Amino acid sequence: MQGIEYQGRIVIMSNSEEFMDAFSEIEKYLRRQAKSNDKYDTFYQLIDKAKTISPAVRQYDTDLRELGDLRNAITHERTDGHPIAEPYSATVSLIKSIARILMNPPKARSFQKKVVKVMIHDGLEKVLEDIKENSYSQIPVYDGEKYRGILTTNTIARFISDTSEEGIAMFGNTEVGEVLEHAEASEVAAFVGIDDDLFKVLEKFTEHSKNRKKLEAIIITSDGDSKKEPMGIITAWDIPEILERIDPSSH
Repeated sequence: MQGIEYQGRIVIMSNSEEFMDAFSEIEKYLRRQAKSNDKYDTFYQLIDKAKTISPAVRQYDTDLRELGDLRNAITHERTDGHPIAEPYSATVSLIKSIARILMNPPKARSFQKKVVKVMIHDGLEKVLEDIKENSYSQIPVYDGEKYRGILTTNTIARFISDTSEEGIAMFGNTEVGEVLEHAEASEVAAFVGIDDDLFKVLEKFTEHSKNRKKLEAIIITSDGDSKKEPMGIITAWDIPEILERIDPSSH
């Protein structure tokens, strides 16, 4: 139970009251996402409509439906005016956490950092020095302002294997563009805006995996436009951190 101040005194709220407050916030959120003006839309119908738009609702689909079932039990009162069900404190914490995350989802900007990029005519030897010095594994490649691809250590290894003579790699005046030609078609990068939420980021990794493509990186720009300056980069190594940030049990 939680105490709130009302007219100068502390009022103790029951678990069911706290639950219903958070549920009401979520229901309003779903209605906004679904752009629903139909007052007869049920909570479950709002979920179905909102999840076609919101990655966050898709992520919490099962949780929201189970919480809807519990709400139905709570709102059926006994003859003495008390709810039939009183949720556990852990359940109250869960719904409050989901409400907080939905209202203020973690954003891609939390991964904002300086991004090292290379130009298509840069020499491979210099790039290799940077990789060795900074332990880079994915580097965006540009031709002026135009994004041309993602240079990975796997692509470099494939280039070396394909072009070496008698096991000896000769780089000479090799340019990044030549190396990029040895990238697999399934190795790609995607773009998101700095204010896109991490639910969208996570879905991009999932979608590419379903399509048998390896999403090497998600590049963050001001609005998700690939022509804009990169402001951050997210890789598969960051997925555990993303999952933790959107896990309501960790909030």
